[in-house]
Amino acid sequence: MVGFLFLLTVGTPKLSFGIPDLPNRPFGFELVSPWLQRYGVEQKFYNPGTTRLAQFDSPTSDHWMGTDKAGRDVWSRIVNGARRSMFMAVWALTIATLFGTVIGAVSGYFGKWFDTIAQRLMDSLQSFPPLIALILIMTIAPFTTGPNLIIAAFALGIVGIPTIQRIVRSVVLSTREQQFVEAARVIGATDLRTMGYYILPNIMASIIVVFSTGLGVVILAEAALGFVAPDKLPEGASWGLMLNEYYNYMVDHPFPALFSAGAITFAVLGFNLAGDALRDVLDPRLRL
Repeated sequence: MVGFLFLLTVGTPKLSFGIPDLPNRPFGFELVSPWLQRYGVEQKFYNPGTTRLAQFDSPTSDHWMGTDKAGRDVWSRIVNGARRSMFMAVWALTIATLFGTVIGAVSGYFGKWFDTIAQRLMDSLQSFPPLIALILIMTIAPFTTGPNLIIAAFALGIVGIPTIQRIVRSVVLSTREQQFVEAARVIGATDLRTMGYYILPNIMASIIVVFSTGLGVVILAEAALGFVAPDKLPEGASWGLMLNEYYNYMVDHPFPALFSAGAITFAVLGFNLAGDALRDVLDPRLRL
């Protein structure tokens, strides 16, 4: 399932480099339209022999998921939305994991005043409902005059820091009491060496599992943001924005909304299952 989601995002890379931009220039180099995207995202289709838009056509061999109210191919928009959601999730989880790991590891290892201050700050951030915090961060974000996907990914990353740092902190608290860590201290290893060579490798499995599971959570959060506050995200093919656009037509024309919701469900389920599988593989205690 995860492999299929990544396959949806694949397109021919261009050698031109520039400032990262989502979703078509996520890592500096540009990606052309996804290979599995059959038509243009905004391409409109008309009924044969007329000038009327082919609105809400049922799935056919030409349009695998039908068309929407603007006569656009739903499958092509779902594929393009997959690239947007996946790359936003990767960016957001990278930010959350980096900051969360550093804060959680230092807080759990050293404790004392740093731990107290860090945990109270995390409690303050976590006291806001995640969706409200997202909207607030994107509203007051500097360096932008309108909706921006990079800002949205950054906001999603900030919201995810408290959860990741708590998991990392709890693992570090138990790992630092192990005998191999005590032995490292006895032979004179510095705190930096102890954390880098003895503690970090032993908590890496937990970080990988949290990252893989968190991708689904971020995709769901981005879709929820697009559904509840569409003005906070730039226009384009997005599963949340599509669901917001189509849900009013659920009774008479259910296909576009059902396929949008199905894509979100498929992605979240896939990453949750992948996280559980990685935990089973990476945690030796589950193999006893």
